[in-house]
Order: sequence, then C-alpha cells, then structure tokens
Amino acid sequence: MTLMELQVIRKERAARLSLGTEFYCRPRRRRLAVATCLDDYMNANAFGDKRSACWRCPQGCGNRGKYSEGA
Repeated sequence: MTLMELQVIRKERAARLSLGTEFYCRPRRRRLAVATCLDDYMNANAFGDKRSACWRCPQGCGNRGKYSEGA
C-alpha cells in the first residue's frame, strides 16, 4: 500500500462519524462518545451555561458539523 492510499483511507475514516464513536475530549480530559458530546454541547449553549466545559467548545462544534454532514 502506498502512502497516498493510506492517506485516502485515513480521510475516509475521519469523515465517518457515528454517535457511538469515541474520541478524546480536550476540555474534559477524557474519552467521550460523540452522542454525549453533542448532548452536553447543545445543552450548554442552549441554556447559556458558561461554567460548563462545553460552552462554546470548538471540538464540540466540529463534532456537530461532522455529524450533520454524515446524517
């Protein structure tokens, strides 16, 4: 397998995002499922919870965007 083929495979895997997919959450410093991230991100921003780690989190915003593209 060439380097070019490996890069294509990695991009395809990164593009796929399901609710069960886990990732490392930098603000919380632990692994979370995408479903938990989206729930917490949406609740923090909908209710204006500025003390939450999810308030205006760029990682949560990115997860929301990626998930909406794949849905």
